[in-house]
Amino acid sequence: MDIHKLILYINILGICFPVALTYVMIINIIFGITIQPVSLVILALGYAVMIKHNMLFRELWEKWKNRN
Repeated sequence: MDIHKLILYINILGICFPVALTYVMIINIIFGITIQPVSLVILALGYAVMIKHNMLFRELWEKWKNRN
């Protein structure tokens, strides 16, 4: 496998996992299921890493901001 394709897949997963965990937490709140503290820590770290280090996220963010 090409290293650039592998990095692209890792960046895509780095965007998908925090977003999916956000939806899981919302569903947990709606159904009254307790949220584990480790989930909050993982969610915060996931978004921090995504915003700071994910180049694909930065590129998509710039395209979205300059769309208007």
